[in-house]
Amino acid sequence: MSSTDGVGTKLKVALEYNKLDYLGIDLVAMCVNDILANGGEPLFFLDYFSSSKIIDADFLKIIKSINIGCKQAGCSLIGGETAEMPGIYSKNEFDLAGFAVGVVERKNLINKNKVTKNSQIIGIKSNGFHSNGFSLIRKVLKNKKISLKDICPFKSSQRIGEELVLPTKIYVKELLPLIKNNYIDSIAHITGGGIFENLGRALPLKRRAIIDTKSFKIPEIFLWFKKIANISSFEMLNTFNCGLGMILIIDKKNEIKVFEHLEKRKIKFYNIGYVENKENRSKDVIIRKFGEWHSI
Repeated sequence: MSSTDGVGTKLKVALEYNKLDYLGIDLVAMCVNDILANGGEPLFFLDYFSSSKIIDADFLKIIKSINIGCKQAGCSLIGGETAEMPGIYSKNEFDLAGFAVGVVERKNLINKNKVTKNSQIIGIKSNGFHSNGFSLIRKVLKNKKISLKDICPFKSSQRIGEELVLPTKIYVKELLPLIKNNYIDSIAHITGGGIFENLGRALPLKRRAIIDTKSFKIPEIFLWFKKIANISSFEMLNTFNCGLGMILIIDKKNEIKVFEHLEKRKIKFYNIGYVENKENRSKDVIIRKFGEWHSI
């Protein structure tokens, strides 16, 4: 199996804030997390870097961070392509794309049709916004005249730009053992489309997810952004990961083994809901309580 992806307009934020050190990790993460969500183990990665002009210092930061991402994912960086295209990109602009190949035993392929009534839904903590929704983020910051160099109102030791460029979390080494032991029936990698869309795709036709969690505390960066953007809880959950980068669906009989694995490795997780049978034309995902947000 394979996955191709990029980092989208998060790249614009990193350029404006002059912090390119994490972009390669983002690039690798978007590809290998997708492979993981299908039950695969990433084997190797290739990158594509195109720019108006290759600036050595910036290029080396990107390649170094790609290499870090590959190490975190346990895969090899085996090559790539660079291109200078001054007629396409403005001065100092560039773009990134990546391609990963993975392998999986047929018996370990994720099959959402295994999901049954009363399956448990487990959320795995994200590392901020990851790499999605940055067109909206940039628009809101511009309209509100908020600078990336402004101090975070919820974290006085941090600037807003530093929070936004945090790298996408790579979940391969944390979750692959659970997949190989067949403890996971379905996985949703929470990217564009947020929790509603991605979790919905991880369910079979006759099942729906009920999210009802009091234990989960929404990270402050999402609460702050929702307030300044003046958007609904539904739109937040339909755009961003809102603190959960991966969502696992497991059989209740595997709950203890999964929890023990996550706790042993100090992985932050939350039991956020369950699966029930779905009536015709009803919603795929119902959120009754998501931290501070209710009846979405």
